[in-house]
Amino acid sequence: MTMKKIRILSTNTVMGIILFTYILALIPSRALPQTIDFISAQSKLLENNPTIKAMQLRVEQYKKKITVTSSLPDPTIKLGLVNIPVTKLSLNQSDMTGKEIGFYQMFPSFGTLSTKERIALLEYKKAIENERFYTAYYLHTLRTYFFEIAYLHEYLKIIEETKQYLTVLLDVQKAKSSTGAGSLSDILKISVEMAKLDEEIITIKTTIDELKNNISYILGDSHNETKLMVQDVNLSLVKIEEFNPAFSEKVVAGNPELQLLSIQVLIDEEAANLKENELYPDVEVGVSYMQRDKTPQGVNRDDMFSVMATFNIPVWFMSKNIPAIQEMKIKKGESEALLKDKQNEITFALATLRQNIEKWKQLDELYSQGVIPQLHSMLQADIANYRTGVAEFMKLIDSIRMMLHYKQQQLNTIKEYCKAVSFLHFLLGDTSILNWSGVQ
Repeated sequence: MTMKKIRILSTNTVMGIILFTYILALIPSRALPQTIDFISAQSKLLENNPTIKAMQLRVEQYKKKITVTSSLPDPTIKLGLVNIPVTKLSLNQSDMTGKEIGFYQMFPSFGTLSTKERIALLEYKKAIENERFYTAYYLHTLRTYFFEIAYLHEYLKIIEETKQYLTVLLDVQKAKSSTGAGSLSDILKISVEMAKLDEEIITIKTTIDELKNNISYILGDSHNETKLMVQDVNLSLVKIEEFNPAFSEKVVAGNPELQLLSIQVLIDEEAANLKENELYPDVEVGVSYMQRDKTPQGVNRDDMFSVMATFNIPVWFMSKNIPAIQEMKIKKGESEALLKDKQNEITFALATLRQNIEKWKQLDELYSQGVIPQLHSMLQADIANYRTGVAEFMKLIDSIRMMLHYKQQQLNTIKEYCKAVSFLHFLLGDTSILNWSGVQ
């Protein structure tokens, strides 16, 4: 009887497992949260982001275009009946009547095809730089979202710690109230302070959800079907390093936007050369063969062939070609001016980043080694004195507010440093996956 019951239980267990597996399979994948960390998010971005995919396809498009632009125009085949008499439709009555087949090929002026090929090659290189720019941009945007989320989660911890200090004060006030020494006004002030912190917590959590939605979007999940469980970057382990001057030289040499504008200058120069080539005539070479039938009397007539060359003459070059050449030269000057402006912009951005990183390094040292430890010691002493009725209530509240402020400032300093380093990699056009520890 016991063995039978065990057998029944085993069967029921197996059926339960099967049923649970079946139900689990029916649950939509969007209901299952997906944990994603800093590195895997970058990998997924490179694989799934629609804009990056579009840029990659555009690169392939321009690569195929190179051989197309360097090819000769399609030849022309001519089929016809030549010199048919009007009075009598016959192929052997008139001496000049015949059946003709011709082959014609257009040859552009010397240097035109090679110039078009160089332009197509430059357009291909431009597409590569454009893809690199957008890839680096989205990687930087993704990393920024992670840094913001990590900062907000750490800030929530600081707020909770602050609430604990306020709870201690509230307990002290309640204890004093039980003996008649407490102040109702002080209890209400503490409650208001805690309500302000609760309000800020609500705002922070909403912001975190928005950032997660932004991450889902740029990862290619535009409908937000997958609930993300973002694994935080540990900002507390980040050490602010000094700005490396050699990085500025790398940025100037490899920035995608500078490369794009440099290539555009070369394209404009080649386009001007192409317009100059149009001052010279194109030539179309043709060969035709005419077959003639025998006469009605049976006499053979010789077949004939013809060779010809046709030239187009740029008669209206003063009103068409010359202005077109001048237009391309003006466009080249515009591109050179934009290139110079972008170089100045990036140089200024690098100088600003260098100053900010030096400032953040000094502030981080000031907060972590001076202000925060001193505030912590002062706060502990004030709380002890407050229990005995020595310390003033509002002075203690101000100390708690200062502790919250400076801890937030230190955390914000580290976050901004991380974002700045990520921005430097964006300026460089770096499309590699960065380890979170690589921000140090």
